[in-house]
Amino acid sequence: MATSSKSTKEDPNGGNSGPVTPKLKFWIDLAKWFIVSVALVVATKVIDTGLRNRTADLAELKFYDKYITELIVLNPDPVNKIMMAEYIICVSPSEKIRKRWKVYYDSIYPEYIEYITPIVEEKALLQQRYLSLSRSPGVTDANQDELARIEMRLGEIRDILFPKMKLPEKEYLENENKQQ
Repeated sequence: MATSSKSTKEDPNGGNSGPVTPKLKFWIDLAKWFIVSVALVVATKVIDTGLRNRTADLAELKFYDKYITELIVLNPDPVNKIMMAEYIICVSPSEKIRKRWKVYYDSIYPEYIEYITPIVEEKALLQQRYLSLSRSPGVTDANQDELARIEMRLGEIRDILFPKMKLPEKEYLENENKQQ
């Protein structure tokens, strides 16, 4: 009995798939190598993307930890708090952090309204008084003085309603830049 040097592999379904030639074996091995290589590249990209996102999240949290405490938590002015919360809600790249800032915004909004309502009412009254004095036909020196006081107070109110954001001290920021 002569046996063939070429091996035959049986098909699991019962049929014969024919002989496996060295050329076919080469192409099968090449396909396996290609599939494994692609799987490794995809897995590496997924892991790399996850690590990059984690690094970005850590950098974002570091920013919040350093600056937000000074700009919001320790700041007694509700207008500055609400402005900063609105800003962070708009620019935060992380949906999770954005949602938490929205919760914070909602929690300080009543304090903001309570603080701002009397100021807005005073502004409206001053504007009415200013218009009535400026439209009166006989403007006296007393009226001029009152108009000047009203203008000064309206300027103060404008600064209260639209304050300039107070950033941390310059030295603090320079020290942080040197550490990085």
